Amino acid sequence: MKRYKNAIYVGLPIFLIFAISIMMHLTWINSFDSFFQNLVRSIPNLKGLMLKITVLAAPKVDLVWMLLIAVVLWLKKMRPLATSIVVTLVSADAIGWIIKHIIQRARPAGHLAIDDGFSFPSGHTLGMGIIVIWLMLVLIPKLVKNRTYRIWLDVVLIVWLIVVMYSRVYVLAHYPSDVCASVTLALTWVGIVEICLKELAYKLWKVDIL
Repeated sequence: MKRYKNAIYVGLPIFLIFAISIMMHLTWINSFDSFFQNLVRSIPNLKGLMLKITVLAAPKVDLVWMLLIAVVLWLKKMRPLATSIVVTLVSADAIGWIIKHIIQRARPAGHLAIDDGFSFPSGHTLGMGIIVIWLMLVLIPKLVKNRTYRIWLDVVLIVWLIVVMYSRVYVLAHYPSDVCASVTLALTWVGIVEICLKELAYKLWKVDIL
């Protein structure tokens, strides 16, 4: 339970700082985005690779990863965990859609035509962030008891998430603040959903999923 509360304590304030700053058009956001956008795009000739990565992290593909994880867990009789990943990702997508239409931030100039809609938060980063953070906070601690193995798994997952964030900024689909805020939203939402599902898991399956 403590790690989920900590996820909320860390993620929520940072997300709100980004969201409020963007809504109020504070100058530090422009400086933040300009600096990291220039840094990300300082390496040339990566567009082809970045487009492939962004496809692997597309919201529709995230749903495929989610279903694969959920089906395996369901077949392994880990039904509370299977329910958890489905509820967390689907509800996060809904929350992301609502926030997009509240803030209505335009995408960066020069973005691909396929990247329509609003920019904040990043759906790709939010969805992949949910999967990565859920694996790190919920599934891996439950299944992997060796601390060294867990650390290595966490490192690999974090690197992959950073690569996804990088790709979305590189192809001008999002500002750096969009993808950073999306990760903090994912962190927050995993914590909230896991805490809310605790009582439900006890009532339905008499199993502690936390």
